[in-house]
Amino acid sequence: MKFFTKILVASAFLTGLSSAQAAFINFDDYAITGYANQDQSGSANTSDSGLTLDLAGNTWVNIMLDSTITSTSILNFTFEATGLNAELYGFMFDNNNSFELDSMEEFGFVGGTQSTASVFSTSNVFDDYVSGDGVVSYSISIGDFFTGTFDRLVFILDNDASASGSFASFTNVEICDSAAACTTNAPGAPTAVSSPSHLGFIGLSLFAIAALRRKAK
Repeated sequence: MKFFTKILVASAFLTGLSSAQAAFINFDDYAITGYANQDQSGSANTSDSGLTLDLAGNTWVNIMLDSTITSTSILNFTFEATGLNAELYGFMFDNNNSFELDSMEEFGFVGGTQSTASVFSTSNVFDDYVSGDGVVSYSISIGDFFTGTFDRLVFILDNDASASGSFASFTNVEICDSAAACTTNAPGAPTAVSSPSHLGFIGLSLFAIAALRRKAK
């Protein structure tokens, strides 16, 4: 089988220090429920002792998670999608369990066939992932794109064209006050802070992007 790791590096990696170490979200500790009117069909389950959220079908789900996003906040997760290529893969921070296009700055997408649609801000499209790209680790400086206090975190596997056949997994999800506080940055762990992809987003000269893909049996 192929295993891919993509590392995207940004200058924000050097920003901030924190005395508290972040922790990976254990999804077994939360009720996983459908988000707003976007949870159309499919399922959400956990694996890896709760460290992985597995989605199938055409579903948006959320967990009630109080979080404060500041200018130095980092979101880390490892992602993999299989099956039919979905329309959107991504995440969202929210407070009111209501899908509103005027709050798209609180979204983030890592790929999907509709991620370049004009309704979405290209500044919040961080990659052009397609199903079958393998395991990819993301570390996103979300504080560069929005800040605020939120009470839920949403995970997106959107595929209206097909009610089944698409699968996505989010693993080792954590929200850090700064890169230095991330569990992902602990000794022996992969380190990365990602910038938006090239998909129509020009002008962030502070970001340098490097990619590494490794095959393993």
